[in-house]
Amino acid sequence: MVLINKAINEVTVKLVYYGPGLCGKTTNLEKIYGNPKLENKGKMISMSTETDRTLFFDFMPMELGTIAGQKVRVQLYTVPGQVFYDATRKLVLRGADGVVFVADSQSSMRESNAQSLENLETNLRLNRIDPDKVALVFQYNKRDLPNVDSVEEMSAYLHPGKAPVVEAAAINGVGVTATLRAAVARIIENLKSNVDTTLHESLAPPAFTPNVGRASARPANEQVEENPFSAVAVEVEPDNPFELAADIHDPAAERGELEALLDGATAVVGALEAALERARQQERALRERLARG
Repeated sequence: MVLINKAINEVTVKLVYYGPGLCGKTTNLEKIYGNPKLENKGKMISMSTETDRTLFFDFMPMELGTIAGQKVRVQLYTVPGQVFYDATRKLVLRGADGVVFVADSQSSMRESNAQSLENLETNLRLNRIDPDKVALVFQYNKRDLPNVDSVEEMSAYLHPGKAPVVEAAAINGVGVTATLRAAVARIIENLKSNVDTTLHESLAPPAFTPNVGRASARPANEQVEENPFSAVAVEVEPDNPFELAADIHDPAAERGELEALLDGATAVVGALEAALERARQQERALRERLARG
């Protein structure tokens, strides 16, 4: 859900990286965060579990300029991929304006990719986000590894339809910025077109039937680009493209979004407190061992 802060003349959009466990979601965000060309970024917050991490940071891509006088801030999130963290994934996905689905290109990951994509659609609907309208980009990651499916084979079972497809080797930085540019461009396109991504209660929940279309893929040997937004061109319309968005997001809706953000912050604080308590217990145990030794 787009947040419009008229006091500071700023628009905040939310982009979530989704996919199966260990597919490269965290690597994507770490590469983006470590990009020296990316300025005006907030502190990265990490909520760790035993097998995965939920990361968050925000940044303001100045190269995007302003849209109808509104500065744009982008919030980036990853979600845990493991099945038993579904509640966390649901929470993080709440209010998303765009999603990057990171698929593992290895042939052995076909079933995991398909299950995660189905889970994405389910959780979008549970969050009242229309999976057919939300800005969606597919990243086929780990193209540098052996035994990977071809782009055609992956598209045959993931059915990206008209959604952009980017080949990547995130561990090497290849395709990371291209994916980010594509996702932000689609979010901006939705905003300028006043696309309402809300899944209204009157809408029937049909099975996921993505549009049939030829996916456009980027070559795996694509060079890493320094500027994540060098290729994003946004034409500023004379009229305010956020007028309808401002009308849609009434105070009650904004309160709901703030409550969701509060829930997320509370979860992060709880995780940090639990980690701190574990560290204290370990410290006490080590001191006791030293005292006995």
